[in-house]
Amino acid sequence: MAKFIAIFNDTISDVEVNGFSVMTDKEVDEYEELAYSITWPFTYKIGDYELEFSDGEDLLSKIEFKELTFDDSKSLKKVFNNKFGFFIDLDYLETIVDEEDDLDSDDEFDDDGYDGYGTNFYDDDEYDENY
Repeated sequence: MAKFIAIFNDTISDVEVNGFSVMTDKEVDEYEELAYSITWPFTYKIGDYELEFSDGEDLLSKIEFKELTFDDSKSLKKVFNNKFGFFIDLDYLETIVDEEDDLDSDDEFDDDGYDGYGTNFYDDDEYDENY
């Protein structure tokens, strides 16, 4: 199984923000797929600052993937435990997607047009007392 180093590089308030993560080829595919599914703006907080991204593709433009040799991946594991610096990991991307899904599911009205208080917003003249 091939190993890759994902190198992140961005700037926040004129300061470079860098980091890396070692990933398998499967993890790279999952990361890219999830990032491309994010089609809305999001932020990543670092201390008092935030990195802003217009979407997942914008994030991916800040990451370079390079294939590692076996010896290189072994050394990175030994010295850095496969991560170093700031890197937006797969778990964080999943929270971004989950938060958007939660916003989509918090629809104010149910399928019948009722808001849960007996008001029908599809037809103002019609009121269902059995609701």
